[in-house]
Amino acid sequence: MNRINFSGVLTLATILILISTTLVAASFNCKRSTLTEVEHKICNNPRLSKADKQMSKAYFKLLEDLPKLEAQLLKQDQLEWLKERSYELLNCSEPDCKIRFYEIRIQQLEPIKQAGFSCEKAATETEKMVCNSRLLKHADGRMTKLYKSVRDELLKQDQRDWLKLRDFELRQSYCDIYCAWQLYKDRIEFLVRYKYILTPNNQ
Repeated sequence: MNRINFSGVLTLATILILISTTLVAASFNCKRSTLTEVEHKICNNPRLSKADKQMSKAYFKLLEDLPKLEAQLLKQDQLEWLKERSYELLNCSEPDCKIRFYEIRIQQLEPIKQAGFSCEKAATETEKMVCNSRLLKHADGRMTKLYKSVRDELLKQDQRDWLKLRDFELRQSYCDIYCAWQLYKDRIEFLVRYKYILTPNNQ
């Protein structure tokens, strides 16, 4: 009769558990003793943990690609987002609202190297402003990619209206790179939420 080597089976099972845990680990150490309530929630939810790691990877990759002043702007923006995350993850109660909150940030941060239009053919003041900033080129590219992924006829006019609003705002003396970045962030958030309405089971 063949004997089953239970110690070998247990060892293999332990290894598989450790590997699967690592694959969805958060961007911070879930084993440290000083975890906040929000961090506990992230560590105890595999989907949130995976999203947190994806968000962090996107943030640091984008940060590396930015010049010093724009990197400082993004760092401050991330600190503000983390404060907002603390509130949202403790208080939101709608289905998938925590995952959706992360999805918005991931869509804002995941790097892209070019604007949604050709910077070689930039003609308007808005296009030139976007093309002269790595952060804004990134933002325009992210927004354009997300918009194209929605594929909804009703959204076309709304997108044209938003582009007019963007062009108006970016022509104003008060609207600097930070102002333009906020406009793009808000648009990306709108598009993510719109996409969730069209596809409620969107992961």
